[in-house]
Amino acid sequence: MSSKRWMIILNPVAGGGRTAVMWPHISKFFISHGIRFECVFTKHKYHAVTLALEAVREGFTNILVIGGDGTLHEVVNGVFYQQDIPTQDITIGVIPIGTGNDFVRAYHIPTDYEQALEGIIHNRPILTDVGVVSFQDFGIERTRYFVNAAGMGLDAAVIKHYEKKISLNNGRRKPQYLTSLLNQFLLYRSANLRVLIDGHKFYEGPVLTCSVGIGTCIGNGMKALPLAIPDDGLFDITLVEPMPKVTLAARIKDFIEGRIYAFDEAHHGRGKNIEVLPAGKRSTFLETDGELMGTPPYSFNILPHSLRLIAGAAFVPQLKSET
Repeated sequence: MSSKRWMIILNPVAGGGRTAVMWPHISKFFISHGIRFECVFTKHKYHAVTLALEAVREGFTNILVIGGDGTLHEVVNGVFYQQDIPTQDITIGVIPIGTGNDFVRAYHIPTDYEQALEGIIHNRPILTDVGVVSFQDFGIERTRYFVNAAGMGLDAAVIKHYEKKISLNNGRRKPQYLTSLLNQFLLYRSANLRVLIDGHKFYEGPVLTCSVGIGTCIGNGMKALPLAIPDDGLFDITLVEPMPKVTLAARIKDFIEGRIYAFDEAHHGRGKNIEVLPAGKRSTFLETDGELMGTPPYSFNILPHSLRLIAGAAFVPQLKSET
């Protein structure tokens, strides 16, 4: 481990500013273990994309992300946008100090920063899947990589409302995700979508919410994709048809705890390619790893075993050859 050189990308405002407070302890840990590193702080949204690109071009093949799901999302996009080094040859470690930390749940990465640091030193990296989605952005087709999950319908509406509240609050993170969830729970109107999995029709009609992912959790621990296996080379999809708000409110605990497929309105699917097309005038937005994207049509493709990640000690890889 001491022979490796790490680029540390740290978001100083993640976790309500806890990353900046923790940095002296983290840097002391690295120094005491003889680990060579450089550290850069992100200064604005999407800065981590550029920092990751520059790190790879400077020869770094080990990148440590200190922050939340959004910071990791940006770093992974930077790694996949670059063309100099195969993504499987770049190792990514995560010290999760964010507000959601949904990504790390599927990989058993500790949320305690000291345990996570020990894992960076002692745990071997595994090869896992990454998703890529294309979407429309004011008539221009764009693509984005994601490592946990993408959401449409109510899920994306909540993120859109939350980001609007953040912008109105001058970027300060006082608004809570739960407040936006309750707001959209009352106001959201279902979109009509046509969903294809590997070219076959999966569903067509009104949709309350639809999640496509690699990980198991969204929205700070809600198990929307409880059967997902992050390195099996397949997406999982959970689609929920509209239901009366009283019924939905009564079932919210089951949604959170992963018992979603017990409902007749919930559908589960698996595949390598997922297409989501508008099937009516009312459309939807998309969020990937908690970041708001554009409008449909959406085309999701899986990139099997394309990310080298230091997982937690309890994670059992589907791909036995690891690294």
